[in-house]
Amino acid sequence: MSQPPDYPPPPPAPPAQAYGRPPENGLGLAAMIVGIASFFVLAPLSSTGAIILGVIGLRKVRTGQATNRGQALTGVICGAVSLVLGLVVIIYVVAVLSHGVNTSP
Repeated sequence: MSQPPDYPPPPPAPPAQAYGRPPENGLGLAAMIVGIASFFVLAPLSSTGAIILGVIGLRKVRTGQATNRGQALTGVICGAVSLVLGLVVIIYVVAVLSHGVNTSP
């Protein structure tokens, strides 16, 4: 009986991959949540916050720090629509109240 041939040892395992930083998607998510909530709570104030958070989130997407462009954009759009609707409602209420005060019987 003959012995099997000698094989060289296997090569060493490759080094572990160093992963980059995880994406910072918090601002885009917060913009979307605040933008949707701004339709129901304190429209002018919360919609402004949604727009600001969304713009900052979009900047992070542009620089590669975040990956949730859709959420940040949703926050900006919902915030802008809510801001316009809120201002229209405020102007309407002020106009109706001032019309009622100026009329005398």
